[in-house]
Amino acid sequence: MNEQKVQELLQRYFDGVTSIDEERTLQHYFAESDMPDSLKIYRPMFAFFDEERTIQPPAQKPVIRSFRLPAIITGIAASIAILIMISLPKTEVDNYVYYVNGQRIYDQTAAIASAEEKLQMLAESIQKAQNSMAAFEKVQESAKSLQQFGKILNAYRQIETILVTNN
Repeated sequence: MNEQKVQELLQRYFDGVTSIDEERTLQHYFAESDMPDSLKIYRPMFAFFDEERTIQPPAQKPVIRSFRLPAIITGIAASIAILIMISLPKTEVDNYVYYVNGQRIYDQTAAIASAEEKLQMLAESIQKAQNSMAAFEKVQESAKSLQQFGKILNAYRQIETILVTNN
């Protein structure tokens, strides 16, 4: 390869636009002993790259995973708990169990009757509360009326005082 072609390849190499084949050509060229003195300054650089390529990275130690004792014990305990739950006999669940006044009742109609009685008592309490509120509102309206009457009475007394003093 002539010197001018090598100079062009070097320029492309330093610009970072060479292909892998062109870089191999440069490496082979600088590995030869026969070249002009003007290009010999690049020989150590390419020799360094060749040398670096032959160095193997140190072997990595295999990663040994260690299990900690608490994790193993927890896993064993969870497995035993699952086995115990699976082996327990299944019990029938009462679909209609009611409690009235703290006593268990199995009769559905009796439970419904008790619930209706409680609901009726609740409705009556609500009605009483509404009646009380209505009475309270009437008292408030009466108080407002009395306040207005008091204002009118005060105004009448002021007018009466003015008339008495003017006569």
